[in-house]
Amino acid sequence: MPGTTADGSAPVEQVVISGDKLKRTEIDSSTSVGSRNGRQISESGSTTLEDVAAQMANVGTASGLSIRGINSYGPAGGGGGRTITMVVDGVPQDGFGQDISALSVWDADRVEVLRGPQSTNQGRNSLAGAVVLKTRDPSDIPDFSYRVSAGNENARRVAVAGGGAIIDQVLAGRITFEDRKRDGDVFDPTRNDKRFNHDDGHTLRAKLRITPFGSNYQALVTLVDDKQQLGSPGVEAVTRPIDARQNLSNDPRNADNLTRSAALEQTFKLGGADITLLTTYSHNLYSRVQDYDGTELNQGDRTGENIDRQFSQEARANFETTLFGHSLKGVAGIYYQNAHYNEKDLFTVPVSYVLGLTGQCQVQAACDAAYGSEFINRGNLEADDTKTHAVFGEFDYVIGKLTATAGMRYDSERQTRVLTTATSGTSPLATRIVGQLIGGGIFAPDGVQNLATDNAVWLPKLGLRYALAPAWVAGLTAQRGYRTGGVNYSYERGSNAYGPEFTKNYEASLKGVVGNGMVVALNAYRIDWSNQQVDIGRNTLDTYLVNAGSSRLQGLEAEIRGKVMPHLELFGALGLSKSRFIDFDTPQGNYAGKEFARSPRQTQSIGFSWTPDHWLLNANLVHSGSNYTSPDNTDRNDGSTVLGAKASYTLSSGVSLFAFGSNLTNRTYITANHLDSVTGRYLVNLGNARQIGFGVQGHI
Repeated sequence: MPGTTADGSAPVEQVVISGDKLKRTEIDSSTSVGSRNGRQISESGSTTLEDVAAQMANVGTASGLSIRGINSYGPAGGGGGRTITMVVDGVPQDGFGQDISALSVWDADRVEVLRGPQSTNQGRNSLAGAVVLKTRDPSDIPDFSYRVSAGNENARRVAVAGGGAIIDQVLAGRITFEDRKRDGDVFDPTRNDKRFNHDDGHTLRAKLRITPFGSNYQALVTLVDDKQQLGSPGVEAVTRPIDARQNLSNDPRNADNLTRSAALEQTFKLGGADITLLTTYSHNLYSRVQDYDGTELNQGDRTGENIDRQFSQEARANFETTLFGHSLKGVAGIYYQNAHYNEKDLFTVPVSYVLGLTGQCQVQAACDAAYGSEFINRGNLEADDTKTHAVFGEFDYVIGKLTATAGMRYDSERQTRVLTTATSGTSPLATRIVGQLIGGGIFAPDGVQNLATDNAVWLPKLGLRYALAPAWVAGLTAQRGYRTGGVNYSYERGSNAYGPEFTKNYEASLKGVVGNGMVVALNAYRIDWSNQQVDIGRNTLDTYLVNAGSSRLQGLEAEIRGKVMPHLELFGALGLSKSRFIDFDTPQGNYAGKEFARSPRQTQSIGFSWTPDHWLLNANLVHSGSNYTSPDNTDRNDGSTVLGAKASYTLSSGVSLFAFGSNLTNRTYITANHLDSVTGRYLVNLGNARQIGFGVQGHI
């Protein structure tokens, strides 16, 4: 849609940022945004949200989603919330519903990555940024599209989408469906399982647009059923070379991830303002069966089920008016969320493993020999309830070429948590050892705990933008970000409450358009992080979060995208991110000066889409730097450079034949290193091997 620069000069063809509630265009926003529209996603051959997001500056996906070097679980793991919020068709995703590795972008209208805190805009889970997926809405114009493909690893995808008017100018609908299946690239010879790293699933989406009074009122209903059935990318790294891509587990390592959601978005005009009422509900069920050690040895297993349910209601008003002779544009609203979380986990682990972690074994091999057939069962039940209330507002005031921004959000949250634990042995000896561990204060006592905590925060934002030229805007922004606090549980020490953590964010931006629509965006930032939630536990059984850390981050993003010729579109992105802890003291050592875990220092991508006559040729090269596995900065995950491409030819009938590939150079790289299992053994997670395929697609 046409947008104008801050001085009201000639319009530049732009798109409103979906994740910006003030409805700014990209040039008129200081926010660092990476984006792709539906056409660009289709031309690239990208099939998942991860494929698209990985092409953005300062976005890491190889070892879990990260933005600006901040992993979604936080740099020290754990925490009461995520650092990155993810929104799909207006519905905030929580828990394992945030997994982007297999989330389909079939029929996507737009994907955005908003880098930097969106706390004033989005609230509690957006300290590092936000990922927004918007799919196509219904229209009165009938259309139907399809895509069928097959490839190596017995991969296949079938996708359809279509809709149109049910009652002209009153009721329109759209339905999309995609089903996929892939064996994966990891073989388990112990179980003769060729689908150890399988990737199966489907996405079904239905939308209904209701406009009974023309443009005066619209209701948009969205229903989604998304299922991901995933294996494991973990491979043996001691007794086999990692490029053999073998896992020796004697038990399965599978996960089922089912997300169902509903949204009702109502928009209408009232008193000169555009009113939006957004009601959402999501339900995520994540279940797993996991060989605990990932080897051929009988060293325990884990089964579990996690359920996240969220209901939210937001009411906001967008308006434009004149104040003292100058333009004032604003948004104000209220927000409510009620979130429930239930967890049921059962761990069966060797006695020697537990004794080693708790410091009861002077020589681990001796404990392994003495207690090799003894196991401990640990059962965890959890029921959490979180209620959040918020009020927010953000305003742009334009004086000539200068735009001043002021925003504020108040978040109030109440968390309750009920924990039930039960520990036992699988034999009389193991049962006696469990009793000794609890009696000696090494393990926390079993039973039921009722816990609660409250958070209330103010989240201000101030900014200035100046129109240097009709299509160039420079900006400065300062704002506060936060991640909610909570209550964590240590097997050794019991429960512990911790408070929110905060960031002070300072950002400079320069955005503009060159030529016939080439968008150029530069953002530089500095982040000061205080009251940081850090884990000072003594081992993996002793997760103990406290607000005792501080750190600093700085970096920049540069992105360029657009057409340089009528049939040639270019994309480029560069991200630099430097992180370091200032305070982080643990029983394992002082990590001051160390880098964040899973935080690549640099990301780069370059790509093009060339569409001469009936042909399409698209290619992209994506690089992500290496990163440390943990805050001690000992082991590193590999950096990766991955080449992907798609070529297609469109027949006179409109049907397109295409070929595609990812990781075309078949690079073997580690995304998660040194995953300890049993004494002397460990696993690594690998990035996907080369995938190639062919298909047909069309549009009616």
